[in-house]
Amino acid sequence: MSMDRFRTLALAVVMLAIPTSAAAHTPSVIQAQNTSPDAAVVLDDPTLSRAIGATIAEPGEIDWYRMDLHAGDPLVVGMTAPDAVGSLPATFLLMGPGLPDPAAAGPRAVDLASMAGATGVLPFQPAADPAREIHAGFGFIDYGNVTLAAPADGTYWIAVFAVDPAATGKYVLAPGVREEFGADSVAGMGDLAAFFSAPWPPDVAASPDAAASPEATHSGASTAP
Repeated sequence: MSMDRFRTLALAVVMLAIPTSAAAHTPSVIQAQNTSPDAAVVLDDPTLSRAIGATIAEPGEIDWYRMDLHAGDPLVVGMTAPDAVGSLPATFLLMGPGLPDPAAAGPRAVDLASMAGATGVLPFQPAADPAREIHAGFGFIDYGNVTLAAPADGTYWIAVFAVDPAATGKYVLAPGVREEFGADSVAGMGDLAAFFSAPWPPDVAASPDAAASPEATHSGASTAP
């Protein structure tokens, strides 16, 4: 099936599965080189519920995200993966003010917190036997989430990395709680469909009908200057 037809069918599924009045994760695909705190992807609206498709392209890579919150704001970060080619079991450290001492989470947490200038760390523990779910026609492997209220005003960081340090592949980060649906969500679903179906590794020889790597799109997210 050609990618144009795949995207058309995916969008049709989305439109049938989610009425315009319904709530939905806001999807996007990010291909930014956010491999350091200085280059972190900024979640401009931390309350918006998102499904961010991204990759760990090199063994040992760490992807960085950041968001500014007020004390008491909902702080929810989930980790999933596409139930498709290139799926990657990934995990993350949540860092920021008011969270537990980084030393309690081990040397790596101490190092990453120091890189971000964060005073606290909360490690995420992926589900050992993750559930497989379907949302809007897409298959996801759900590794769970961290859910709490932000303990203090300030900048919070998410550092994502593969469970297996030698592994590469695709993951879907799911931060935020406020659900929205609109034209941007429909376009984002098309990008997510292309992301899920693209070959992995991306330099794998593709047939004429296979997908090229999708262009980066952002929905309420930006790369830090």
